[in-house]
Amino acid sequence: MPDTVRRQLLWSGMLVAGALSTGVLTGCAALQPSPRTVKISEKKLMEAIARQFPRSNRYLELFDVTLDTPRLRLMPAENRIGTQLDFTVGMPLVETRTQRGTLSLSYGLRLEPVDNTVRLTDVRLENMDLPDASPANAARFKRLGGALVQGLLPDLVVHRLKPEDLESVGRRGYQPGALRVVPGGLELQLDPLPR
Repeated sequence: MPDTVRRQLLWSGMLVAGALSTGVLTGCAALQPSPRTVKISEKKLMEAIARQFPRSNRYLELFDVTLDTPRLRLMPAENRIGTQLDFTVGMPLVETRTQRGTLSLSYGLRLEPVDNTVRLTDVRLENMDLPDASPANAARFKRLGGALVQGLLPDLVVHRLKPEDLESVGRRGYQPGALRVVPGGLELQLDPLPR
């Protein structure tokens, strides 16, 4: 399951960073030497993410996982993004029935100036609901899901800013600054380059 979740998060991060790069390039024409922001709406983020689903993958040759119907939840007070997905898990070697449920993750995004990447930070499995699973199977899935999310996704690189994007912003006297979740979307602060 983490491979599919990882792909969704990678794609989400690439979308965010791509939108940021596009916004940076088109929004910098009239920049003054004071901090500026580039905004990406929640609607644009959701539209682009929704085009990538459903997604299916086999994990550990034991689980057939399908993720579908992503839903974003911006959490500006915590500077986090929540993502809820419907999923099905088939376990052909264990039982013939497919389990259905929902998976909720939350995470922050940060820009790493050392290597110009956008990374997930503080990834949490918020909830995994398997309403039709036996209590024993539901508990196993939750333990496995939590361990995999916390072990594989923190600090995951979801996008690398292109050198040409950074050069374009730099020519206008700016560099990428803080990335914030705000009501209605995301904001990237552009800070003036030190003179």
